[in-house]
Amino acid sequence: MIDLKQYKKVLTFFAHPDDETLAAGATIKKLTNIAGGGEVHVAIPATGIHSRRNIQEEKGRDNDMIELRQDCEKAMAVLGVHSKNIYLGSFPDNEMDKHSLLKLIHWLEEIISKVKPDLILTHHRYCTNIDHQYCHDAAVVATRPGLNDHVTVLCGEVPSSTGYLKPVQWEPNCYIEVSESDVESKIKAMETYNGEARPDPHPRSREVLSALAKVRGSESGFYFAESFMISKIFA
Repeated sequence: MIDLKQYKKVLTFFAHPDDETLAAGATIKKLTNIAGGGEVHVAIPATGIHSRRNIQEEKGRDNDMIELRQDCEKAMAVLGVHSKNIYLGSFPDNEMDKHSLLKLIHWLEEIISKVKPDLILTHHRYCTNIDHQYCHDAAVVATRPGLNDHVTVLCGEVPSSTGYLKPVQWEPNCYIEVSESDVESKIKAMETYNGEARPDPHPRSREVLSALAKVRGSESGFYFAESFMISKIFA
């Protein structure tokens, strides 16, 4: 069983604003609630807006991006993450592959050098979204082990993305127990993102997020849980 208390600095690395909440919001809340626990930092490389250029004018997209960044700070405040620990990039939404993977790796490595995390939460390799895949690959490279570098990497599921590619190839082998209160904070944080939450039965709805926490809990002998796949862990 993973003891979250052993991780003094945690970095979440998810592509777009709201991915971190969908995949690990309850875990983030649990981490920030641990007495004497470590810091949580949030790195989000992509804008999450500009893929809408086919249906929205540039001015509207720019205004939405400002609002989305403000929503991100509000959502992270719900989860207990300080605004100074949020790192927002400017990679293009759903087009991160326009840049070399190396550019994303360097962006992440700069944050890792500053934060010095001992745990990173990131995307699953086979998420449908190309940006999610890019983030996973960048995290693997940026956390390659060295004599004094042993960073645990866990991959989370993003409802509305991870499950769309069939066969899913999502086989969680790590479950983190969370409380009902942690799940409620996750849902409230998600609802802070205007325009990103959806009504039931969408995977990003309050009802489905709550149900998923129950299902993952039932799979692991807990009342509520979030699930992950272990990329690497050190004992």
